[in-house]
Amino acid sequence: MKKTVLLTLALCLLAGSALAEVCLSPYVKRLQGPEKVLYVWSVAADPAGQDGLAVVDVALPSATYGQVVNFVPVGPAGNEPHHMGFTDDRAKLWAGTLFSNRIFIFDVAEDPAHPRLLRTLDTLGELTGLFGPHTYYALPGRMLITFLSAADGGLPGGFAEFTNSGDLIRVFKNPPEAPYQYDAAVKPDVNRLVTSSFTPYRNYKKPLAQWDMKDGGNTLLVWDFKNRKILQTLTTDPVPLEVRWSLKPGRAYGWTNSALGDSIWWFGQGADGRFSTRKAADLGKGCLPADLRQSPDDHYLYVSCFLTSQVQAWDVSDPVKPRLHDVLVPGVQPNMLHVTGDGKRIYITNSLLSTMDYSQNFWVRLAHVGPDGRLKLDPFFNVDFTKLPGGPHRAHDMLLN
Repeated sequence: MKKTVLLTLALCLLAGSALAEVCLSPYVKRLQGPEKVLYVWSVAADPAGQDGLAVVDVALPSATYGQVVNFVPVGPAGNEPHHMGFTDDRAKLWAGTLFSNRIFIFDVAEDPAHPRLLRTLDTLGELTGLFGPHTYYALPGRMLITFLSAADGGLPGGFAEFTNSGDLIRVFKNPPEAPYQYDAAVKPDVNRLVTSSFTPYRNYKKPLAQWDMKDGGNTLLVWDFKNRKILQTLTTDPVPLEVRWSLKPGRAYGWTNSALGDSIWWFGQGADGRFSTRKAADLGKGCLPADLRQSPDDHYLYVSCFLTSQVQAWDVSDPVKPRLHDVLVPGVQPNMLHVTGDGKRIYITNSLLSTMDYSQNFWVRLAHVGPDGRLKLDPFFNVDFTKLPGGPHRAHDMLLN
């Protein structure tokens, strides 16, 4: 393991949750001050437009605060940009697409406000036997990428590991009894990796009304992280999405959100070393919880409810018995959330998939988290993604730099 990674982890342990930048890999170099730019991976809403990476100025003293100050196009509409992630040194940003099965690698170290495209991985099906790159999870000197599907758009999914520059290292396919793949997260101090489930390309490429709701997983896989070996298969409500470990050192438990179960599930390790799951909270019928984030002190979970237009804040002081603490309505169909390292702000976008969106009003908004954990929408921060110079865009995933 690199010395810089060890130092970062040591500082995080010494400082408790003070340096926590939630929902990034623990191996990623942390920001040491307030954010200056917000990267937004965006889908062109106009078929004649260009998909691309938007850069929003979020430095408070700036004259262009709250404005899109740069846009890096990656090709004609139809790629379906989805998620992205930093390499461990925060020098590169990996961003991928769910329809064209491509990964774009940007340099964000030289000039963070002006990302530069370094490399495009456009033969992923042939290279890995997989399709639909989803989660971009930094490991020391490499990237772990989950894929939703096999190369033909069916099953099984799996994950692949690459060098930071984009060279393939190895591939792991999901087992036949748990073929669905989605998210991945590592808890290094307990040597465990957990992966979750969604649905393959053959399903999510269709309009939502045509989806086969039975073509999805209900499993979490627990892996021996160092040996990349599956130890257990756990079950939850249908389609567990985000994997969020407790941020506290040595705590071998976490949570996931079931999209079709409208629920939060707890997973954790018992005294015998084995993991189990249990339903921890019901979020409300028909809400479709799309994203799940947490506060740096592990006090709250934040859930975006795509179909009921809510962001719910849950008090998880008791990890297995969350309590609803607050509800915010930031606008129609909130999806991705990004919590700042100090836990005081949450950026929000409102596009999930082009096959699922039911609004044509796309934006990035900001909620402030008060000392009491209450959420308040910032009335002065509202980035209208329908008015980008290159035409309207669906704002999806976000990263801060």
